[in-house]
Amino acid sequence: MFIEQITFNNFRVYYGDNPVILAGDKNRHISIVAGNNGFGKTSFLTGLVWGLYGKLMVDVDLRYRQEITESGGYKRYCEKLMNKLAANEDLNYESAHVFSVTLRFKKLLIPFVPCEEVEIKRSYNIKTGHEKVEILIDGITNELTKSVGPEIFINDFILPKEIAKFFFFDAEKIVSLSDIKTADEKKFLSQAYAEVLGIKKYTDLKHNLENVRMRLRNKSASKSDRVKLARLQLQLAQNEKLVNLHHQEIVEKSEILIQKKSASDRYQEQLIREGSGMTMEQFKTLRESQNELTERLSRNKSLFNDLLELAPFAIAASNVLQVKSQLENELTQSVMSRSLLLQKFEAIKMKLMAQSENLEIPETKKDDLLLLIEQSLLPDTPVSSKILLDFSSEQQNKFLSIFDNLSNSFSKYFKQIIADQKRLQSNYNIVYRKLQDAESKEKDTIVSAIRQKKVQVDLEIRLLEDEIERLNAKIAGLSTDSQSVSRQVSELSKHVKLEDNDQLKDVVAQRAIANLDKFILKLKLQKKASLENNIHTELNRLMHKNNFVGGVNVSIQGDLIDIDLYDQHNQLIEKDLLSKGEQQLYATALLTALIQESNIHFPVFIDSPLQKFDKQHSRNIIKEFYPHIADQVVLFPLLHKELNEQEFQWLLPQVGKAYLIQQDFKYQSKFKEVAPEHLFLHVNQTVYHV
Repeated sequence: MFIEQITFNNFRVYYGDNPVILAGDKNRHISIVAGNNGFGKTSFLTGLVWGLYGKLMVDVDLRYRQEITESGGYKRYCEKLMNKLAANEDLNYESAHVFSVTLRFKKLLIPFVPCEEVEIKRSYNIKTGHEKVEILIDGITNELTKSVGPEIFINDFILPKEIAKFFFFDAEKIVSLSDIKTADEKKFLSQAYAEVLGIKKYTDLKHNLENVRMRLRNKSASKSDRVKLARLQLQLAQNEKLVNLHHQEIVEKSEILIQKKSASDRYQEQLIREGSGMTMEQFKTLRESQNELTERLSRNKSLFNDLLELAPFAIAASNVLQVKSQLENELTQSVMSRSLLLQKFEAIKMKLMAQSENLEIPETKKDDLLLLIEQSLLPDTPVSSKILLDFSSEQQNKFLSIFDNLSNSFSKYFKQIIADQKRLQSNYNIVYRKLQDAESKEKDTIVSAIRQKKVQVDLEIRLLEDEIERLNAKIAGLSTDSQSVSRQVSELSKHVKLEDNDQLKDVVAQRAIANLDKFILKLKLQKKASLENNIHTELNRLMHKNNFVGGVNVSIQGDLIDIDLYDQHNQLIEKDLLSKGEQQLYATALLTALIQESNIHFPVFIDSPLQKFDKQHSRNIIKEFYPHIADQVVLFPLLHKELNEQEFQWLLPQVGKAYLIQQDFKYQSKFKEVAPEHLFLHVNQTVYHV
């Protein structure tokens, strides 16, 4: 598929209707949308994501989630998306105070629905708070979009929101992919990896089959078991509802908390103005330092909590060593016990003695034959120990991974985090004292009144934070309880006797689940090898250092997917120690590999395309990356700075469309189409202003 046209109407800096027709030719498939900082390049990208996903854009990227949270919720975020000039117009007609984004797709394949084009229009009315999504297939409303709903249609037939981050990205900010450390960040990214690699749909199918088996058992259970199963399942359902309710409470209280913190900041600024010689610029710098330190302290605390999960294993190091020794013994010995083999031998001996005449075995040969069987069946080397663990292959790998972590990096990493915590806390205290000192002044009526209001707001902030923490604790408790109840349901289900017809269904479902387990494991191994090879190839193709990366390891443990780089000496490359340019190259190579693995033919949009790259790397990116990453590519460069004229000449043979974003004296932006070969001629003659 490709996007033929995008139209922004009163969206951010784009006043009125602003259509853009993108290049769709096979040989000239790159579009350039250039403009100065603040003219609307990032707004273009945000509009695309909002136009497709609306409030679900929080699932596309963490930065959208953060922006919506900081705005005080989705409604207030949308109010900020409205063009300011249009919002201030005193108009009474129906489309007033409405902004929208319209996307027109071509060559979109929808199963059993032949179509030439699909148009998606998402609009929002800031007066009513009403959001509307219209989907037209060949100009008319289709029953498919009505039956499944617009959000499911977009997610299933256009682009799943979980992997959209790999097609809409800010090339300067994707360096964050090289600095994923916390469990939440890994989980969020792993979900996207699983979706783009095609693993999730099979795990979902397995989960559905397990639910089918559960329903069959619930149907066939005895009266007492059925009552117990119903009670346990009701408890699970209630726990899920309570978790959702608590999540909703957290969202509501978080929005109030943001408003309270904003009020506290305003009172703080008033105190500074009234009670200190410190300038506002100095105060803002201190406040930014405080916010940054708060965030870093929070991240460090999260890393510390992640390490604490391994602490019991470190404390019980001797027991862990025993487990490892037992596991190694079990891996090198037979799974059959000597006693069982002895029983088999005695049974063979008795049958042989009873049938010796029929078999015409001479007496002189009988003992020799028995001795030969005994030596073959019962080797001299006895089984060294009992089978106690009987780990599966996945459990073995997981345990050995934990053991390797404890043996090599756990202690060093733990001490480093403790040291970082002390240093960050010390720096935070210094900044905090400076901010407190800035408020000092002889008491007067105005300062006293402001301070009282700030104290009250700060108290409300602490109460809200305590309440949110309490709700999170409740959610954690409910999750633990649900895991326990689920185990009880599983155990009870094993003892339920199914009817003949249901028994057959259960056997089929069980066999399908077993086959899926094998298939999912095989698929993970295939994707692991393919992804490792693609990332390695892309990195060494894009970097000017020959064979800088010697190997790539993709680790798939349960639901978590992690990626490690190794140098030519098989030493781990710490991604957070790479230069910003190298981090961006890694993220670029990762995105390329993931897009190739996804087999999804969707346009790729790249903001700040050559930020952080030196000339050699820029040449590699322009010649090796942009022309081949997708069938349709849209770049948003800052000309002369991120993309100079010589570099543009390398790209020109593949450029089919070029636009300059121009801005008038009211700071409203418009698109001006220019011939690609004359792009820099227009840039050099004008300053991007109408």
